[in-house]
Amino acid sequence: MKKALILLILTISLPALSQTKDPNVILNSLKSKYSTIRDYTVDARIQVDVAFLKMAEKQARIYYKFPDKVHIETEGFALLPKRAASFDPASFIGNDYTAVYIKNERWGNTAVDVIKTIPHDPESDVILNTFWIDPVKKQIMQFEINSKSGGAFQVVFEYNNQPYDLPQRLTVNFDVKDMNLPKTATGEINVSDKKKDSDKSSKGKVTITYSNYKVNTGLDDKLFSEKKKAK
Repeated sequence: MKKALILLILTISLPALSQTKDPNVILNSLKSKYSTIRDYTVDARIQVDVAFLKMAEKQARIYYKFPDKVHIETEGFALLPKRAASFDPASFIGNDYTAVYIKNERWGNTAVDVIKTIPHDPESDVILNTFWIDPVKKQIMQFEINSKSGGAFQVVFEYNNQPYDLPQRLTVNFDVKDMNLPKTATGEINVSDKKKDSDKSSKGKVTITYSNYKVNTGLDDKLFSEKKKAK
């Protein structure tokens, strides 16, 4: 019902949004660019910035295999939104959705296209996606998700000549109140004594810096059936 209402609002607003580009062409072009990536392994440095949490910087190794397999190895608990742990535009965009071209706007010195997508699957956890895409370089500059279970979070991407034009860094901005922290993390996270109930709505940020990409090495499916383990 909520998705239908969002779609209705966007559809009614189309004349005012001046839809001049086909959003599906832009999204399919982006997916096609990264379609040659079948798997990759990458080292990640994870930094958490939350007002009432004190977490040490974490080192992790992330394994990805098309279409949606992800395996993370790290010591202890790492605050990582599941949908942002690995970079996979095809997974971000999906296959069955309604796409609406919103506008073209400035992103620093670059002109980007803003596109919203609404998944057709009524069981999907995602309600609405918003993409800021560089149509020339075919890069996602920013990605915002509104979901049922995890609230809303925003991912900003930075690129710097990595293999297959994969990102060098991403920053995830989110509401701490929407994050489900497992009980096993209690001993690893120091919660400030001054924390109040109002703090639950404070903003959080996770920065992930990637290095040492190894792409298309033929990762074994067995790796992704193992439980997350320490490096």
